[in-house]
Amino acid sequence: MNKKTVYAVAIFSLILLNACGAGSENAKKGALPPETSEPVTLKFMVAYGGFQDEEFQAYFVDQVKKKFPHITVEKVGGKLEDLISAGETPDILMSGLPGIPALQELKIIEDLNPYIKKFGVDLAKYDPVPIEAIRRFSAKGEMLALPFRMNIPALFYNKTIFDKFGIPYPKDGMTWEEVTALARKLTRDDGGVQYLGLYTGGADRMGMGLSLPYVDTKTNKAVLQTDGWQRVLRQYYAIHSVPGYVQNGKLANTHSMFFKEKTTAMDVYWGADVIGEIGKMYKAGQTFSDWDMVTIPVFDKGKGVAWQAETHNLLITSTSKHKDAAFQVISYIASDEVQRAFGKTGQIPVLKKTEELRKEYGSELPYLKGKHTDAFFLLQPGMHDHTKFDQKGRSYINEAAGNMLFKGVDVNTALREAEDKLNKYIEDELSK
Repeated sequence: MNKKTVYAVAIFSLILLNACGAGSENAKKGALPPETSEPVTLKFMVAYGGFQDEEFQAYFVDQVKKKFPHITVEKVGGKLEDLISAGETPDILMSGLPGIPALQELKIIEDLNPYIKKFGVDLAKYDPVPIEAIRRFSAKGEMLALPFRMNIPALFYNKTIFDKFGIPYPKDGMTWEEVTALARKLTRDDGGVQYLGLYTGGADRMGMGLSLPYVDTKTNKAVLQTDGWQRVLRQYYAIHSVPGYVQNGKLANTHSMFFKEKTTAMDVYWGADVIGEIGKMYKAGQTFSDWDMVTIPVFDKGKGVAWQAETHNLLITSTSKHKDAAFQVISYIASDEVQRAFGKTGQIPVLKKTEELRKEYGSELPYLKGKHTDAFFLLQPGMHDHTKFDQKGRSYINEAAGNMLFKGVDVNTALREAEDKLNKYIEDELSK
């Protein structure tokens, strides 16, 4: 071997060593593995929660195709259990937090921790509330999902009604007792038009403000006969027992009346739903601009939390043959780029709520200009340990509230009957 050859080999070896060193350094930094351009089709299914076709188009068609041209996300319907039985389990599932326990029962959820490490996703950039809410589903430290949008409630109010009756507008930080007193002043018949003061969101959602459980997770026993639930039902009764709420033996649809007849003064509900409804009205040319918002009512002055954390989340199934591609998709949907873009269109991002993010929120929506959207960010969402029995528990709490209002049942009896029904339901479910 001549000197030139030896020199060339030495240089080539040095290049290889540097390349390997750089590769190791990139791995340490969590750099993304090389992307493949091989076409991949991922099946997506809404397992629990609402997700319109136009939302799917915006998130998974427009955004994903722009970033990953080789990946196609296809939305499928039907019953998840049937798809699993047929060997056609989707790759990606979308679910609100309450739906995750049922998915855990199916034993098809992939732990995302290895992919978070592999693809270098920094969970510290997210709002800690949704991350903690997801981590609560596993005692082993598994990360079963990535959140991609939040839903935070607020108290929305119709300025026209307040002005009509000369009542001051609600303010941030009001208690349920204060808002109830305000609602009483606004609930009246005026010239044959029945005005109602308040939509509460339902007794079950009012209970979220105290982070009340339905079931003891250690014993699988219902826990409805508590001081907390008594307080909620009494407050619910104090609001709806005022003449005008019950019409023809039924509770008036105060939520719908806030938008359509515009005869409900205040509407306490999920922000994404209300903003979405107002957006539809704006696009349809319907006038409703004289509204604003403040923080949701709390039970204890200065100690308030919003309703329990509610996020829409993306999960990968353990049977997927394209887990890397699926994770790249869901982590991109939860990325700074996509989150900030959708925050400007009225979706509440899952990123940390910085001052910049708060200012950007809804900036592309003309009907949010000048509105007090900070109301979404002033209270911390509460934490809740979800169980697969909660949905039934919510229905029994609402039934108990109705029994007090329509049948004159006292609060103790109403809660005892609700707890007995929930325990019976749990026993039946566990015996299957």
